[in-house]
Amino acid sequence: MMTLIIATMVYHYYLFLEHRLKDAYLVHLCKEAQRTGQTTAIFTQSVSETRRVSRLLDALKIGVVSLQIDLSPSARAASLDKLRRKECHALVTTDVAATLGPIPDVDRIINLTLTWKMNPEIYTKRASHIGHAGTSGQVMTFVTQYDMEVYDRQNKVLGVPLVEYTVDMDSVMSCREQVEEAALEDPSLRDTGLLRAGGRLKPVGPERAASSTLGY
Repeated sequence: MMTLIIATMVYHYYLFLEHRLKDAYLVHLCKEAQRTGQTTAIFTQSVSETRRVSRLLDALKIGVVSLQIDLSPSARAASLDKLRRKECHALVTTDVAATLGPIPDVDRIINLTLTWKMNPEIYTKRASHIGHAGTSGQVMTFVTQYDMEVYDRQNKVLGVPLVEYTVDMDSVMSCREQVEEAALEDPSLRDTGLLRAGGRLKPVGPERAASSTLGY
């Protein structure tokens, strides 16, 4: 098993949540960070998810930039400079886009979507973007009711003890209302990770996921 080399002042958390509240939790955490002057890097699994999440945060007045593999070097540099100067407080990216060049250190990492491709190398690389030497930071992993099998496997593979992160649910539910209002104005902001089938919400299957543009 690969040993994770992560700064000792980096704290590792998981948030167990209902998939339908995923965006609400994300908005809550980003607003929390922006209010306290902290920066957050949000890792997604696809280009389309990167675009949707960044547009959602922008619609809710959260300063955000996104990294996409088709960005020109000048556009990438301009976006990262905004984060570095804290003109915005959130960065949304895939692992591939993040490896195309250095990105500024941040205070918090959010692993938005668990996938089977998560491994110690990817987790360590993401965590390495936290802070400078001697500063503390947080890595937060979202775990929905559909991610338990992946989460259990990754706990064994990663070997990093994760602590449950508690949130103010009143604030989360308030953010949920904001997310729903934004989606009513622009339906493309809705999370399409779940499809309604037979009256039940089901996670997107591998055959559908394979048709998306993955960010790995």
